[in-house]
Amino acid sequence: MDITKKYYTHPWLQELTTTVTSTHEKEGQQLVVLQETIFYPTGGGQPHDLGSLNGEPLVDVFEQDGVIYHVLTQPLTSEKVECVLDWKRRLDHMQQHTGQHLLSAIFEDEFGYKTESFHLGIEYSSIDITASNLTLTEQEQVEKRVNQLIFSNLPISAYTVTSTELDQIPVRKLPQIEGDLRIVEIQGIDYSPCSGTHLESTGQLNLLKIIRAEKYKGMTRVYFLAGSRALADYSHKHQLSSDLVVLLGVPHDELVFRVQSELEQKRELERKLQDLQGELVTFQAERIVADAEGLALFLDLPEATIEEAQHLTRAILNLGSYYVVINLGERLVLGHNLPTGLNLGRLIKEYGQPLGGRGGGSATNAQVYFAQPKALQEFHHFLESNLEEIHKNN
Repeated sequence: MDITKKYYTHPWLQELTTTVTSTHEKEGQQLVVLQETIFYPTGGGQPHDLGSLNGEPLVDVFEQDGVIYHVLTQPLTSEKVECVLDWKRRLDHMQQHTGQHLLSAIFEDEFGYKTESFHLGIEYSSIDITASNLTLTEQEQVEKRVNQLIFSNLPISAYTVTSTELDQIPVRKLPQIEGDLRIVEIQGIDYSPCSGTHLESTGQLNLLKIIRAEKYKGMTRVYFLAGSRALADYSHKHQLSSDLVVLLGVPHDELVFRVQSELEQKRELERKLQDLQGELVTFQAERIVADAEGLALFLDLPEATIEEAQHLTRAILNLGSYYVVINLGERLVLGHNLPTGLNLGRLIKEYGQPLGGRGGGSATNAQVYFAQPKALQEFHHFLESNLEEIHKNN
């Protein structure tokens, strides 16, 4: 079936009136074939277009066996359809895809790093290049040259060549397919086989920014933003920077120094707080031990964390030999340092788990969680009533 692909011949066309040639239902969705289409189907690393047919929103566009299917959730009621393209999405895809071609070409031209894969995501795009270690200097050099070429407003064209004609073109990467190939050319810079939609000149990219790079499977994954995405990212980060200027009361150029200073002060305060908390725990432990009347100490600390309970347990046991049971509300933390003390992990398994408790531990440190408050109370009461007696009979 010969379908006119307007997204190739007229990539800036945003509306079209055409005719439905066939439609059928599959898995509750309507698959519509048009005489001609402005909607690009998923392929070549580029996501499919969105938009509407007679006001019905498209949920997918895909090509199968040379036929382009437009997927709707509701059937059409007319053979004549008004196609409206989601232009913002299409332009974004063209900017990211063209940006990828230009970025890949310059990485290879400047340093010989080839592009092995391309991902066009919702928030950012990325390429995987054959660089085991990409330096910041290399990133900056490539980014600078890419933006110089954007400013040069080089023309971009797309055309189809035969396998014989392909020998005359310095393509960056040959695909593993036979037959005629569609070439996207950035004048004098890049010649790439590609089935995606692209801009008409590098100037329409406006801007390209590398946002980060990371090692990936022996290569380097480079994340970038192009066009409107890059401008939006700059606007967002400029607003963040301006907000920090107001909050910290310093000029933009002093933000890093001020933040470093604030972080150092924070770390110093955290160190002092940790010391004070240690002193407080020691004081609490001394008070608890001074009031102790038996071998087992039972404490209710519903606001404490597990780590705080464990810290207090260690502080108490540094002052004497005891069983310590701390009730945190839904969990009991247990500990002891008695030479002939009970195996706490086994104690929980034998008496706590039958009541619905989940947990365990070692002979001297354990904890158990109860989803039902009544079950925790029952186990807690059992320990209060029997722990010392079980210890004597152990």
